[in-house]
Amino acid sequence: MCRVMMRFNLIRDTTLGAINIGRYQILHELGQGAMGVVYKGRDSIIDRIVAIKTIRLGRAFQGMDEKDMLKLFYQEVRIAGNLSHPNIATIYDAGESVDTHYFVMEFVDGIPLKTIIQDKAALPLINKVKLLIQVASALNYAHLRGVIHRDIKPANIMLVISEHTKNKDYQAKIMDFGIAMLSSSKSAIHRADRILGTPSYMSPEQVTGGELDRQTDVFSFGAMAYEFLTGRKPFPAADLPSLFNKIKTENPASPHSLLPEIPLSISNCVMKAIEKDKEKRLQSAGEFADEMEIYLSRAESQDTQKLAVTLATADREFLLKLKKHYTFFADFSLMELNKIYNISTKHVYKKDEDIFREGSIGNKLYIIMNGRVKITKMSPDNLTETLLNKLKPGDCFGEMSLMDSSPRFATATADSDCSLVAINEAVLRTSEPKLCLKLYRNLALILSDRLRKSDEKVNALLSKYPEADISHLT
Repeated sequence: MCRVMMRFNLIRDTTLGAINIGRYQILHELGQGAMGVVYKGRDSIIDRIVAIKTIRLGRAFQGMDEKDMLKLFYQEVRIAGNLSHPNIATIYDAGESVDTHYFVMEFVDGIPLKTIIQDKAALPLINKVKLLIQVASALNYAHLRGVIHRDIKPANIMLVISEHTKNKDYQAKIMDFGIAMLSSSKSAIHRADRILGTPSYMSPEQVTGGELDRQTDVFSFGAMAYEFLTGRKPFPAADLPSLFNKIKTENPASPHSLLPEIPLSISNCVMKAIEKDKEKRLQSAGEFADEMEIYLSRAESQDTQKLAVTLATADREFLLKLKKHYTFFADFSLMELNKIYNISTKHVYKKDEDIFREGSIGNKLYIIMNGRVKITKMSPDNLTETLLNKLKPGDCFGEMSLMDSSPRFATATADSDCSLVAINEAVLRTSEPKLCLKLYRNLALILSDRLRKSDEKVNALLSKYPEADISHLT
């Protein structure tokens, strides 16, 4: 306890005999980093377990104007705090308490990817690919919102067991967005004497103090993926000068050449992510996720070829039903629909098995071939589920995920044994771009119509109750 008191001027709650930072009770230290100390704590108001990260400005940013650094810190924590993604640890709060600057994050009780790699845990390739898709998709989500991590590495990826998946798969969580944002200056240029990050995963532009953008995260992610797949760092070196020289000048052996069981498509994607020339490097983490999705879809297609629901050509009556009942399929020819059907995967679910959970990320539109599916949503008190709909053969669900890989609005569960067609957005976009564009356009028209009707309802309320405050609805 004295060690904590000496490190920071924390506040002692004399009533409870506890050490607090603001309203947060310190339970114990979780670890230390370059920026400060991380604690496990409890939010005394919400009664929620959190992680509290404290900042040591004087030590971390020597030679910088502390006032400007604090201004940048709070500005960028606000940006990172606006990220809401199931594969990104959520930032709840930031502030200052008795000269201690801190921010509060979701407490993630899991295993660091670093431990999985060091322990050589036996994970099937398909599971590794699924985890890489999660991290790449979350990075892409952040990049599209102007946030760059700048310290992607295995230690900053936490894996937690997802209780809702068929095989209890891991769910990845990217950690430390807030602290990592401190690695940028106002101009996003790093001075040579203030290069921050983890050397083994730095991009060439980080090493040379160049301008950083989303592609520095792509490189770091590629280096991490290389190590995750092969068990080896892409740029092993005995010291920092040798490491930095390798990052700037040498290309590692491809994952496939080290382990032939790694498919060429995956190996090539990783190598494109760690290209030194930014023009040749993957332009986004989304491109990496797409490549992995395509591999995964092909693997799933091979696994489902023996299913009785798989047909060489879709049933004409089934396709006609899609045209008739769904506006976004109405102007597709039977030949076009058949193309979509043939590049899609087919899945069988047992009664009461989850297809996807509310809040999860997905990019698939599902069509029921046989059986029934129920759609439910968790009530605000988080205790009971409300039944929204029961779907039958020929019905579609999850269509908006094709437009925007945002968290699912509700949970889809097999109401009986059922078989589904799953249209993967990445596969459709790369295999049949014209059909994908056509589907995008049709879904956008439907969404536009829904927004227009919503605006009409809001305007009607304003006309009826001009004094009412409904700003929260707009």
